[in-house]
This record gives sequence, C-alpha cells and structure tokens, in this order.
Amino acid sequence: MTKIFKSSFSQVLVELNRLDFKCWIFQRGMEFEAQEKWWEDTGSRLTKHEGLDFCCYKDRNGQLVNLAEKTIVPVMYDGMIVKIFTDLLGASVLVKHDLQDKGRNLCSIYAHTFPVAPLQTGSTVKEGEPIARICATGKKSILPHLHLSVIWALESAIVGLDWENIHKEKRATLCNPLDFLWY
Repeated sequence: MTKIFKSSFSQVLVELNRLDFKCWIFQRGMEFEAQEKWWEDTGSRLTKHEGLDFCCYKDRNGQLVNLAEKTIVPVMYDGMIVKIFTDLLGASVLVKHDLQDKGRNLCSIYAHTFPVAPLQTGSTVKEGEPIARICATGKKSILPHLHLSVIWALESAIVGLDWENIHKEKRATLCNPLDFLWY
C-alpha cells in the first residue's frame, strides 16, 4: 500500500478563516458511516453517512462555535477538478488527487458549497488552495457545514461518482476522512 501523508486540510481551513480554534466537535450523526441524522428531523439515514460533516468547533475559551456560511474550503491534496455537481444544499466539488494505490486514485468530494471562481472541471489545484465556500443551507434545521468524503476509486468510476450512486459503485471504496487528516 502506498504511504499517504496526512493532509493539513484542517489547519489550512482554520488559518484561511482566522478561526479562534481549539478542536473540532463531531456530534452524533456527523461521523463517517453514521446511521443517524444530526439535524432537527432526527432519525435514521437511508444509507450510512459517506463522509464527515465539519460544522462545529471549540474555540480557545472552550465555547462551541458553528462554522459560518461563506467559510473558505481548501483542497486536501494536489489534484484536478473532475466535476462540479448539484447537491441537496448547494454544489459538490469532486477532486482526483495525484495519489494512487493498487490502480486506484484517491478522490475527495467537498459538498454543500459554492465553488470559487475561476474553478471549473479540468482545473488543477494545489494542496491548501481555496476551492469553495460553505453555502447557506436555507433551512433552519440544518446549520451551515462542509461535508467531506474521501474515496479510493478506479479511473473508470471517478467521473460517475455522485450522491445517487456513491454507495452502489463497486469500483470505489469510501474511506473515513479522519484517516487522511491532521486535526
């Protein structure tokens, strides 16, 4: 297996947004593979959560703070934008990274965002570069948050990845984003 160095994504997100940051708080339902919802109409999800929701953090005084809409979102690793597609709350940005293992590419998806200009399909990006901002949810029951998914996928599966088939795609394996991050 290829040695993957942990991304500084979390630190860069904190620095870009000048957050008075101590640690992330992942409430029940925000974690990878969670079965339950974390927003107001709690209950079970239709499928396991395919990523991690960055929504809340503790500041240096121990106060709980929510990420604001328009929070700048950096990319985890160097790569190329494969596609930008609509999601439930905004847009998702799918990035194929310059990392491979056993014929698969590492990809990440940043959801509930609006991409920054001039980002488009085919754009190359460098680790830590801003690619999007967290969008307003338009719903009182859902706080602004970034959904981050990490996937190992065969080249033939990457362009077809979206929220409808991400659990069905046999040529792609969802991973816990925390395994790839310094946080």
